[in-house]
Amino acid sequence: MDHLKKVNAILLAGDRRASVKVCDDNKAFLLLKNEPLLIHILRALKQSRFVQDITIVGPADRISEALQNHADRLTGDGKIIVVEQRDNMIENFKAGYVSTLGLPESVAFAGLRGTEHDETPVLVVPCDIPLLTPWEADEFISQSNMHEYDYSIGITSEKVLSHYHPTGTRPGIQMIYFHLREDLMRQNNLHLAKPLKFGHLDYIEKMYEWRYQTHLFNVLRMMFALLLVSWRFMTALRIFILLQLSLYYDRHGHPRLSETIRMHAPLETLQRGVGKILGARTQLTYTHLGGAALDVDHDENLDVMEEMYDDWMAHQQSLRDAKTS
Repeated sequence: MDHLKKVNAILLAGDRRASVKVCDDNKAFLLLKNEPLLIHILRALKQSRFVQDITIVGPADRISEALQNHADRLTGDGKIIVVEQRDNMIENFKAGYVSTLGLPESVAFAGLRGTEHDETPVLVVPCDIPLLTPWEADEFISQSNMHEYDYSIGITSEKVLSHYHPTGTRPGIQMIYFHLREDLMRQNNLHLAKPLKFGHLDYIEKMYEWRYQTHLFNVLRMMFALLLVSWRFMTALRIFILLQLSLYYDRHGHPRLSETIRMHAPLETLQRGVGKILGARTQLTYTHLGGAALDVDHDENLDVMEEMYDDWMAHQQSLRDAKTS
């Protein structure tokens, strides 16, 4: 990424179709250390060297109230723009992207294809990663190659995220990983994209709806959907099956078999497979701090973050200091 050029960001805080509530509320407004999650994320983005303006898409009245109540916590350059949510994540994203371009909300996303905006990237962040730091946002943006790719997806290694796992003496959060040849990896919730270059933007919504891939029904839906759309998705389907098999055998006490299977699932093949599904040149971009990968998907996650927040933020600071020293 060109270090001299900042990007605008979209913070997705909607609570309609396919969204998951925690504690019976929109995750954006759950309190962590007496601040809504969206304030934690906004603070990190506002302090990022490579983020300019931020558009928040969600229930506008609640967002505006939260911004007013915590305005003193949101120092830094760039504007914060609030856009009322639509019916689903993709429509929210489209409305948010139009806003980041400085265009009226009445402008249709589809009508922008083939214009000068085709090459304009945007950072996309969900509302449930309060341990995001400006340094991880900067690392991700700076390492994303938007000259050769249309879409960069952040990933983080299990070696990094093991620090946040529970132990015998402290609580933690342990995620499900992609079992790839190179390492066990976790998608870290950071996305940098040129959305007008996507051939199949609608598939992001489907992948989001079916994201709990430990549920067998969702696994089967994803497989059949890929086949029904086109046989050209066979590469993607193959890597998808290998990842699921390796995960299955690892979770059911067969680590050797899991290891053998993941040797046939290189990161480059996953990268190309996702690119084929979305119709966009796709890059997987590594970050090494870990906070962005820790999302609040369950009540217990929030409880653990409340208890471990200071320790985990200090840990990320130490990793950043070690890298810059």
